[in-house]
Amino acid sequence: SSGINAEWPLRPGYLSKLSKNQVVTNMMTMGTVFLMGDFVSQQLIEKRRKDHEVERTVRSAALGGLYIAPLVTLIYNTVDKVFGPSQSPINAIKKLGLISLWSPLTSGGYITFNNFLQGESKPFSQTLHQLRYDLPTIVMTGYLIWWPTHFFLLTMIPLRHRVLVSNFVGVLWTGYLTYAANRDTRETAKLHSTGEVEN
Repeated sequence: SSGINAEWPLRPGYLSKLSKNQVVTNMMTMGTVFLMGDFVSQQLIEKRRKDHEVERTVRSAALGGLYIAPLVTLIYNTVDKVFGPSQSPINAIKKLGLISLWSPLTSGGYITFNNFLQGESKPFSQTLHQLRYDLPTIVMTGYLIWWPTHFFLLTMIPLRHRVLVSNFVGVLWTGYLTYAANRDTRETAKLHSTGEVEN
């Protein structure tokens, strides 16, 4: 099949770990990406500066490594089993359609677990508000970012390297995701009720 050579410049140590345990290696890299993404969110988007919430960054890294990484690895492996290893554009579009079905689960699960880990400070009613008002926007934004990214991954990048390569885009995406997941959900509901929605 066409695509970038499977052994394009990567550290031998990473390739060795990946070949031995794909899921654990992806968990480590994805956890790092979510840590960096939340740092970007708090410092560049929210401009918290010295008021940085370290607990939130650690929580984001844990969710990225323990929830998102295994799920994304499963998704990539599943689409290759269902549609085969071909990296043709037509096959990539088929895989992209299946991947897109997982997006609400991935983002919705992140929001739910993120709020659950905050305990009483985020009651379940706020989670429901967020899933109702924020999730559709998050998913649509994700499609705009990830459709072209996934098309490139599926046509050019070998299966075992896709999570790693997607992590480069993932830093920007997780910056947005952690920002959206940690917004005041009551304010979000108020904005929707008045028609003044912040996208």
